Amino acid sequence: MPEENGSGVAPQVLAEYHDAVLLLTLNRPDQLNAWTPTMQHRYFDLLEHADQDPSVRAIVLTGAGRGFCAGADVATLADLPVESHSRNDHPPSLPIRLRKPVIAAINGSAAGVGLVAALFTDVRFAAADAKFTTAFSRRGLVAEHGIAWLLPKLIGVSKALDLLLSARTVAGTEAHELGLVDRVLPRDEVLDAALEYAHTLATECSPAAMADIKQQIYSGLDTGLETAASDAGERMIAALHRPDSAENDGNHHADRAPRFPPLD
Repeated sequence: MPEENGSGVAPQVLAEYHDAVLLLTLNRPDQLNAWTPTMQHRYFDLLEHADQDPSVRAIVLTGAGRGFCAGADVATLADLPVESHSRNDHPPSLPIRLRKPVIAAINGSAAGVGLVAALFTDVRFAAADAKFTTAFSRRGLVAEHGIAWLLPKLIGVSKALDLLLSARTVAGTEAHELGLVDRVLPRDEVLDAALEYAHTLATECSPAAMADIKQQIYSGLDTGLETAASDAGERMIAALHRPDSAENDGNHHADRAPRFPPLD
């Protein structure tokens, strides 16, 4: 697993294994986990490593302390050259490009790039009193990091425009009604619920099937029905020849948990 240098300073993203689930925690609690280039690079390095690690079958992302991520740390952004904002070496959309499911446990405020990081996970659990805002228009900025592509697909065009144009703040309950998050819970239950869900995926679902399903969903956002149906047919043929299919047949008779092989 990637590590920061041996300076003795706590990493800006913590990594902790819960059996086959990797918990990643944004770790600048005194700054409400404000996003920095150091945090970004470590987060994406950990994601890429986890996607290649056969012992990891699901990933959970949360924030330390009382916030999820309050957006970009303005002090660190001031030191970046303007051209760095257009670089695509570590796109915030990386989680949806991984083969493995990434679950957000949004325990507090998610603003700007923090909201983007939350939305580009696959399934989102949120605290009922968490606060969400796009923030960009109130800072004189455009809709950054691919959120203008994703948000209309999640909640529709007019609702996306509402949140992006006004940058108004919505609580977790409204976020759930809008479709920004999938589960809303009391704050102290969010992380446990997300970990339990991820554990179910890791122990009961085929990693190969989940990888295929993710690719189907996200590639299908930009393709037509015929293309998606044809792709599904080809994937089904391949799936029927995987060990996962035989394991599923045997599981119906063995009265035991499935033993799906890890991803290569």
